[in-house]
Formats: sequence, structure tokens, C-alpha cells
Amino acid sequence: MKWFRLYHEMIDDPKIGTLSDSEFRLWVEILCLASIERNSGDTNLTVTETEWKLRKPVAETLKKLLQRGIVTFQKRFDGEQTIFVTKWKLRQYQSDNSTKRVKKYREKRFSNGDETF
Repeated sequence: MKWFRLYHEMIDDPKIGTLSDSEFRLWVEILCLASIERNSGDTNLTVTETEWKLRKPVAETLKKLLQRGIVTFQKRFDGEQTIFVTKWKLRQYQSDNSTKRVKKYREKRFSNGDETF
């Protein structure tokens, strides 16, 4: 997935709306990393790996996101703790297949013989 959903209601969410600018930016960057990984919210990156990937220290800011419960840690196959976006599956569900939906719409629309060529 080359994109992820970002909901406008987050502006009224106290967990998100009260983040500092640097905390908010890190949260969005973590969303990007999770989207790239395509593993249901797991960035598959440790704190150290995330710092390298983002080219900046994140440990202190990450603590704030952990306290708010918008990210957590998940154990990786090698036993390392990776950064995981909570509620990823709830917010970033798989989209429906638009091909089937469009085909059904076209069949219904043009079933009375008024199809234009």
C-alpha cells in the first residue's frame, strides 16, 4: 500500500490533538513506516533502527506516544522490540476491490439497453 488513511476527526481526538509538533510529526512518520512495511501496523523497526531510518533521535519523543497508547512495542521474530501502531487494523483496513464494485454498477446501469458505444 503506497498510502494510508488519515482521518479528519483526529483534530478533535485528545490523544492526537494535544501532541506537540515534534510528537505529531513522529507519529505521522511512524504511520508512514508502518504503511511501508505492510504488516498490520508493525514498523518492524526497533527504536535504534527507526532513529537511523528517520536520521534523528526519537527515543524521548517516542515515550510520549507510548504513554498515550497510540504506539506500543511488539516482539519481532528475533526477540527485538519493534514499534507498532495501535488500532492500525481498525483504521487501515483493506479496501474493497473497486473492480467488482464498478462492474456491478455498470451492469445495473446499462442493463436496460441504453449502453453507449
